[in-house]
Amino acid sequence: MKTKAMILFAALFFIGSAARMQAQCLTLEVRDIDRPQGFLYVAFYSSPDNFLKKPLTGFRVEVKDKTVTVPCEGLPEGTYALALFQDLNENGTLDTGTFGIPQEPTAFSNDAQGVMGPPSFEECSFTLRSDTTLVVHLRR
Repeated sequence: MKTKAMILFAALFFIGSAARMQAQCLTLEVRDIDRPQGFLYVAFYSSPDNFLKKPLTGFRVEVKDKTVTVPCEGLPEGTYALALFQDLNENGTLDTGTFGIPQEPTAFSNDAQGVMGPPSFEECSFTLRSDTTLVVHLRR
């Protein structure tokens, strides 16, 4: 009976350890915010097929300073791309002008910038293997 209890305890311990090892904490630091107002809309993507279409997860955070730091917990190890924009007028969407050019500040992981459009998933992708701080710079 003691052997079964010890095996069960060991199994639960290792399962719990594996679960803790799989979920990582990503700290997102957004810099170069010219106007500390509105909200940042942040989206994480896990594949090129879904990039800028259907995020894996996302959230909104109020902008109160020229740098915003946000913990993003619970992401499993993997490859991701991040896209965000600052909603200055708080209408919940990225305002665009002629030819779809953003009228509000945007940022992508790796500080990727597109030519004649947004950058690709590959240009933005990063691999999350351990607790990490990801720094991006907002661009107008």
